[in-house]
Amino acid sequence: MVPFFVKYLGFLVLLIILPPQTHSFFQREKYITSGLYLINDVGLGNISGTVAAFADFNSDKYTDILVLSSDQRSISVYLWNHANYKFTKAPDADITISPNENNSFIITNILPGDYNYDGNLDVLVMGQANPSSNNREQEPLLMRVYFGYGNDSFNSNFINVPPATYQQPIPFDFDGDMKIDLIGHRFDNNTNRVLSIWRNIYKENSQELFEVLPLPIPSDSNVPPCILSDPHSNAFVDLNGDCRSDLFLTCKDTSGKITYQIWTSTMDSYVFSKSGDLPQGVGQISFADMDGDGTLDMVFPACNNDGCKIHIAYNKQMPLCENKDSKNCRKATELCIADNNFNFDMTTDTSNDGYVVLDLQNELPAGENIVLLDPDFNGVLPVSLRIGDYNLDGYPDILVITSNYKESHVTLLESILCTTRKCSASSVSSQRRTFIKVSDGAQPLINIKNAKNAAFLDLDEDGTMDIVVLTATGDKTAARGVQMIHNNYFNDAFFLKTLVLNGVAHRQNFGVNYPGAEFKFTVLDTSGKKRANQVVQYPQSGYLSLQTPYSLFGLGRTNNYVEELFVGVTRNQSAYYTSFTGVIPNSQLIIIPYQPEGVSDTSTWSRELYIHPGDWVPWVLLILIIVTIILAIVVFTLNYIEKREDENEKRKASRFVNFDAM
Repeated sequence: MVPFFVKYLGFLVLLIILPPQTHSFFQREKYITSGLYLINDVGLGNISGTVAAFADFNSDKYTDILVLSSDQRSISVYLWNHANYKFTKAPDADITISPNENNSFIITNILPGDYNYDGNLDVLVMGQANPSSNNREQEPLLMRVYFGYGNDSFNSNFINVPPATYQQPIPFDFDGDMKIDLIGHRFDNNTNRVLSIWRNIYKENSQELFEVLPLPIPSDSNVPPCILSDPHSNAFVDLNGDCRSDLFLTCKDTSGKITYQIWTSTMDSYVFSKSGDLPQGVGQISFADMDGDGTLDMVFPACNNDGCKIHIAYNKQMPLCENKDSKNCRKATELCIADNNFNFDMTTDTSNDGYVVLDLQNELPAGENIVLLDPDFNGVLPVSLRIGDYNLDGYPDILVITSNYKESHVTLLESILCTTRKCSASSVSSQRRTFIKVSDGAQPLINIKNAKNAAFLDLDEDGTMDIVVLTATGDKTAARGVQMIHNNYFNDAFFLKTLVLNGVAHRQNFGVNYPGAEFKFTVLDTSGKKRANQVVQYPQSGYLSLQTPYSLFGLGRTNNYVEELFVGVTRNQSAYYTSFTGVIPNSQLIIIPYQPEGVSDTSTWSRELYIHPGDWVPWVLLILIIVTIILAIVVFTLNYIEKREDENEKRKASRFVNFDAM
């Protein structure tokens, strides 16, 4: 029999050696039960404003936040403190636009980025003098850039940027030099609204950051005019599959109808490719690979007389080759091949497998509909569907804000395969996706009754999609309460986290990302079938988009290497993408493209792979060693006991007298 102290020695040792925070694993239910959990204090309880943007401000590989004040006149930076597990305010990083200064304005958008290409994080601030007035369409959108010093502060001597019209410009890379340019309508006091480029021409000895020029359009082309809608869903995203980001623009005609235009990237410019109508009552359009086929699809809400529904317009392109003899498909080793026949078919015919409309009456709280705009913000602030893979199964899920005019909620919708009850027969046969409400373990999210907005965020860079919820405070300003939801859904899925920097060779801050970087990769699923996925980094930045500077995506329940990974970052000559093989799951891949002096293209690359183990890994190793020692003690103890019993039996046998032999 094993002695009593041997049975329980291991458990007692574990309780003694584990750190105090690990003892809570045995004491608090939230570390044991799968689900979402409200974090009581992350250091944002006293902010007077709203979370406006995410960025790694101090380059420590942890995501920080920029907070816009309730009067929309100032910006503060809150840094994530990993040791204390909360945000702390950066004391010297405030930006204030005084109402008494020349060309003063109320802030309506904040765009973090490296605008002077020095490797430090800057911030582009834009707004109008009176963004809620009826005359705002005739007033300029004023913009200025505050350069970052690299010492957790901004230069107060800002750079004025030529103004735009009220439709907010977005950042993109116009000429493939990895510098941030802008596209929008230049404000010139006339009604001739042509698409304009703010081309980045910054030099240290000059105070001019951008030159504004019309978007080049060939004279013989038949391009329909585009007056950008407000709000718009403009994006810098690859839609033809060549790993080079294209321009997606939403336009509004004189009748109020919303259309879209796609301008595909060429080696040295952009050319008009496709246009189409969008449904009546369309909201903000987001982009994600919803069905895991290696193409980016459109996802958007639309509200009309029949209520609000979620629409998914699938990007129809050539599929991934199933075997070496397949034709009219992409090989796994050649994922970045353009398919100029790509299209979005939004006809509602049941035979169309590329368009799924989701009626959420059974998934949303009774009497509630999707919220499209935030009425309390001074200016136009659309409420987008937030896309993220909360369970890391490789298929993006959705956060949606709903309201019944008395209460508002945020609902988490999980992606599942289409069924005949929710989709057409053609969509089911094509293995499209639909959504169901996540209820099990999601009660802390469901309990929030005054939600105004929400977003996915990897809070402590541990590879999970946590959720930040912005709640109403009741004062009809930009002030928001912040509720942070920890994602503790246990599952055996894997992830990959990627970050493409902007190519400044002498200094690489991890918050300085490259807008529109594309990722295409292949994985083997649990059935052994190879599938492709596509992810885009920071594709949209208008209207406080709350997009993270990195990309985090699930790989599903497979721990195989990512066999092929293509990263598209530039159009310069032929070096517009690079590839990796054998990338390890549950890791962070940081890609640093740079252009050395004397080299005419970006053919030289630097790649860094950071395995991101959890903080508990050293303790697991220590526990393993201790348990091994304990087991060894048990084995030696039992062996000693057994030997002693054998010796006693031998002594007894030697004393035994065989009387029959006498």
